[in-house]
Amino acid sequence: MKRYLELIKKDIICLSRYHFLSMVAGLSFFFALLIGLTDFFPPMIYIYFSVFVLPVISFSVNLIIQDQQDENKSEVSIRESTISKIISATLIQLIPIIIYLIVLIFVLNYEFNIILFTLVYLLGALMHIVIGLTLSIIAKTPFALSLSYGVYLIVFSIIPIFYSVGMIPNDFHYLLIISPAYLSGVLFEEIIHPSNNFTLWFPLISVTLQFIYMFIMYRFVISPFIKDYMKLV
Repeated sequence: MKRYLELIKKDIICLSRYHFLSMVAGLSFFFALLIGLTDFFPPMIYIYFSVFVLPVISFSVNLIIQDQQDENKSEVSIRESTISKIISATLIQLIPIIIYLIVLIFVLNYEFNIILFTLVYLLGALMHIVIGLTLSIIAKTPFALSLSYGVYLIVFSIIPIFYSVGMIPNDFHYLLIISPAYLSGVLFEEIIHPSNNFTLWFPLISVTLQFIYMFIMYRFVISPFIKDYMKLV
């Protein structure tokens, strides 16, 4: 555990040195202004972007920094380094969520469970970091990665956007659990706008499925192929 804490601290320091934390804070502040001052899009649209895209960028930047500074390529260091970077990229999401919470609560006067909202936000961010890493390993080339993640965002991440504006009939909700983005969207919407459309077990199964999806990706893609992938980074 001490080793991981040291690696996570090192990752965050490196991201700060390369001004990435400032960029995350600046983009989050810009989105917060849009949330608080405009109504062109529902507030959750900006938050979905931060959950589905920003964590993957954080992780990718972290890998680039490692490639420039870390020459230790042993199997143990690769595993430790990858896990620490996943965790640090997730923790960085505390920056946007704090900014968004301030706007949602003190500007828009939303009332909801802050702790649950934060946990769902971090879980969604972690899920999409794992998805991004999985697609990176499968794609092997930057172009294929951009194409595959672009397809994922268009096909799967647009679903919770439609859901947030009420464009998905209730009868189709149970068919959309294949989308990790939809699972995050369901939890967000149930926290922000509680309804009677779902039974209690549906949010529970949404959380469970996200952990199952992450386990499957780690067990069958990341764990067996991460060593070869990191040599190519």
